[in-house]
Amino acid sequence: MRFTFLGTAASEQYPAIFCRCEYCQRARELGGRNVRVCSSAHLAPDCMIDFNTGTVTRAQEFGIPLADAQYVLVTHAHGDHFSPAVLRCRRMNPGATLPPTEENRRKPDYMGVRFCELPMLHVYGDERVCQGLRKDGVDPDPEVLRLVSHRLDYFETFDAGDMRCVALKANHTDAPQQAGLNYIIQRGGRTILYALDTGWFLDETLAKICEFRYDLVVLEGTFGLGREDPQQHFNLALVEKAYALFRERGLLKNGAPFCVSHLCPHWTPPHDDIAPIYAEKGITIAYDGLSLDI
Repeated sequence: MRFTFLGTAASEQYPAIFCRCEYCQRARELGGRNVRVCSSAHLAPDCMIDFNTGTVTRAQEFGIPLADAQYVLVTHAHGDHFSPAVLRCRRMNPGATLPPTEENRRKPDYMGVRFCELPMLHVYGDERVCQGLRKDGVDPDPEVLRLVSHRLDYFETFDAGDMRCVALKANHTDAPQQAGLNYIIQRGGRTILYALDTGWFLDETLAKICEFRYDLVVLEGTFGLGREDPQQHFNLALVEKAYALFRERGLLKNGAPFCVSHLCPHWTPPHDDIAPIYAEKGITIAYDGLSLDI
């Protein structure tokens, strides 16, 4: 089973294009895997984790067929993780023929975004995610967008196709009185923890995490070598603390990668500089396009 990081940046990537700080400038000079877009991932063959504007360009670059996606697990509604406007491009206008005929192509009123069949896309997230998909307070028409939204509760266990998932409560405020979601995903005998946009684990979240052993762990490292923000985000010092905890409690299966994503370029040295240091500690610094067979 293949897991691909499509983007590995925190939202601070946006000002990075104008920033001349040491890390940002060096990342641009090095290019390649040192340049990151907002975080998202693909679990083959048909599951996306988060879906933002950067997802589209990276998926095309890395050969990920977004038209085949059937499931999207959304961590939270912040724009660097979820861009519902992109999913509205699945719209097919009423009356469109499949495929469009030559005669219809010449008609000035024959318009649309999509002229092909698509599998139904199931989008899972909290209430704000579902709100983002609504228009005038109405859920999307499944036949127009080929999309259905599913609102999740904290610690809900749910099935998405052949996946069994748990929606964890993240230590990250998405809106007043509302936290983001992290996910435990089980598929094909493999278990994945995907925990981006969270501070140090809430007690009830850690208790649930400890019920499983993992073939892959993906944690966030937003503030890199910078400050701790245990109520909202990890830095790399907290990542090392988490890695020690997972090893101490036997939560990692033999050879399981322990990866860091969601890295802010202002606080994190470019990949080529930081990755070898953490590889010696047993921690993989992810980059856009990294694919793992688990």
